[in-house]
Amino acid sequence: MRVNFVSQNPDTIQKIIQNAKNIAPISFCDIVKATTGRSIIPLNFESNEDQSLIKILTDSAKDFILSWDRRKQRFRGDRINEVGRAIEDAFVQELRKTTLKPEFLGKSGYPDIKIIDEKGRVTYLESKAISKGWDSGFRSFYYTDGKKITYDARHLLIAWNVTEERDKYWRVLGFKLCEISNLNTEIKIEFNSSNKELYKDNLIIGRFDLS
Repeated sequence: MRVNFVSQNPDTIQKIIQNAKNIAPISFCDIVKATTGRSIIPLNFESNEDQSLIKILTDSAKDFILSWDRRKQRFRGDRINEVGRAIEDAFVQELRKTTLKPEFLGKSGYPDIKIIDEKGRVTYLESKAISKGWDSGFRSFYYTDGKKITYDARHLLIAWNVTEERDKYWRVLGFKLCEISNLNTEIKIEFNSSNKELYKDNLIIGRFDLS
């Protein structure tokens, strides 16, 4: 049985796409505030607490890279996302040696990690593995709804520069830690569907299940 769907006027769809293209870059701070009601707290580089936070993160990242490289350990992954998750797991273990309390936020989507410092302050940390070079135009940062953001907090991003040394084995060459309160973002129109919607009986025209 075929199920009818609501058809949209092609002109309306074109206008939506064109309007999105015409929107100027949007401050990430404004997006987070609009979607979560929470504020991004910029780092205060004269604050002892923020200086300590930066030092612990940068020292831990450096120690993590040197330790893995000294032991000639590599991260295995078929795709860069898999490599990134493995690095994230290992880095969190490194952070647990410090006074910071990192917590995986689970599932996909921004941000990856919540960190509680000695003062009980919350910092969100996004972790990215980069293999295309720092100056690449490749889109590597995405934000949807911010459901995992539940506090006013600092927002940081740590990016790992990785290279595939041999088939599916990756070496971490360095990192960059970014404070993203001043980040500008762009809208990219995406039309998507869930498995539940895509594999409805009215769409299936052939199937086979071994079971």
